[in-house]
Amino acid sequence: MKGLKKYLEYVKNPKLQLTKNQMAYYYFLNGILYSEKNIFKSENYMQKALDLGLKFKPNIAIAKLNLAIASLSKGNKKRAEFLLLEAKKMDIYGLLHDQIQIINIQMKKINIGNINIPNPYVRKKF
Repeated sequence: MKGLKKYLEYVKNPKLQLTKNQMAYYYFLNGILYSEKNIFKSENYMQKALDLGLKFKPNIAIAKLNLAIASLSKGNKKRAEFLLLEAKKMDIYGLLHDQIQIINIQMKKINIGNINIPNPYVRKKF
């Protein structure tokens, strides 16, 4: 990670120094760099990378997995489910299978989005 940060700091202005495809991977690598420290900053970088057009399916799967984690941490369970499904489709080699399963298990434990479900322990009025 130190070496990655060192080389990414050489790029002062990515819009002028890099082509569109290179900018996509520049933002992708920045997203990976910040994924451990600041998930919301990582989310911004990953979204920029996807918007600019990552080429390889495993990289797209990693970006979508990181976006799903960020969405889940914000409390948006439906978007996280959608992004996990997209990441699963893009993971053609099965490299992220374990991580996707872990996130699915964590999503089942979290009861975000079930606000309108009535409490089964409350007595009904007749």
